[in-house]
Amino acid sequence: MKIAVIRLKGKFSVSPSVKNTLIDLKLDRLYACTLLPEGATAKGMIQACKDVVSFGEANKESIALLLSKRGRAIDGKKLTDVKKPEEIEKIASEAESSPKKLEELGVSPVFFLSPPRGGFGKRKAHVPFGPVGKNPNINELISSMA
Repeated sequence: MKIAVIRLKGKFSVSPSVKNTLIDLKLDRLYACTLLPEGATAKGMIQACKDVVSFGEANKESIALLLSKRGRAIDGKKLTDVKKPEEIEKIASEAESSPKKLEELGVSPVFFLSPPRGGFGKRKAHVPFGPVGKNPNINELISSMA
């Protein structure tokens, strides 16, 4: 499984250690998304910046949606211009199941998303920061932002 990490908070009021962690995760811009393999290193980096990002396990459909709508090849061209739809589906299934990085599959590791259509939804009293932190509905958030 891959962990989808989306940056939801801005650049200003972020501590330098969190900012460096976000740069290491390649989440330089607001609403940037990346896919990380499960592991102790990734979980530690996510834990360090959990107040700025939303994260959760991404399924194959969400990965395929990210690749088809927002995916870029390593050279910067749109993935839909370079590859056929069945090749994109193959890359999505391989990215979900294998521990390979997206760069090894010929895909840029960062997806630049738009703000979610319909907003982030209601905040509950016991979740003071809204969708920030561990998000079990990360796949719905990805589909509304892609």
